[in-house]
Amino acid sequence: MTKKVFIGVIQARMASSRLPSKIMQDILGKPLILHIYERLRKIPQLSQVVLATTNQDSDEPLQKFAIKEKISFYAGSVNDILDRLYNTGNKFKCDFMLKINADCPLIDTKLIEEGIKKVMLENKKIDLLTNCVTDTFPEGMQFAIFNFDTIKKLNDSVKEPFWREYIFRYFIENKNKFNIINIENQTDLSSLRWTVDYKEDLEFVKKIYENLYPRDPFFGMIDILDFLKKNPQISAINSMYSAKIGINEFNRRKKNS
Repeated sequence: MTKKVFIGVIQARMASSRLPSKIMQDILGKPLILHIYERLRKIPQLSQVVLATTNQDSDEPLQKFAIKEKISFYAGSVNDILDRLYNTGNKFKCDFMLKINADCPLIDTKLIEEGIKKVMLENKKIDLLTNCVTDTFPEGMQFAIFNFDTIKKLNDSVKEPFWREYIFRYFIENKNKFNIINIENQTDLSSLRWTVDYKEDLEFVKKIYENLYPRDPFFGMIDILDFLKKNPQISAINSMYSAKIGINEFNRRKKNS
């Protein structure tokens, strides 16, 4: 049987209405996005890790950064995420693409490895493996492994701009049409906010890195939970913001589309 090729794709833009240039914010002397890249590079099943950014002038600094750091990238549409994913996969040649958003510097590599292994062991065709069909993980721990053949087909068949932008939600909203595997956490931690949208989120993440990174640069979810249990004041830093901002924004736009 031919070995399947997996690539890691970091979906990244410099523009952010809440925290401009958040992906380049400094954490322990490195840009936030570089920490994500280094985490994904640790995953042995990924043949390479690339950026999927845009061709807008605002993302030129990100492209220059990628060139400087020798990180491969594709620059395409701003809002047509399906097109951007398709062209990224087509450029870098893969069977499956792991997608991570560039505002998730606490992503757990062991969790992703578990997901990739499930895909590799599955006999039936998998269209998507994720951990957020049902949200049980902290916001910022989400990942999606897409079958690139399915992405190709959807790139031809999905016409509505709204769903091309929200292609992950298209899978979830039409899950009866796809073979989707969802990884659930034993405990529902979906109320925890570990992503970066606001300056308080960044401050929270910096505290996590300052305390855990020196001992293990690839600390995971269990390490973070243990640290926060011992230091509950850290969780208060960004507690004024909901962990449901992303899905609430999707639902609002879906209603108005």
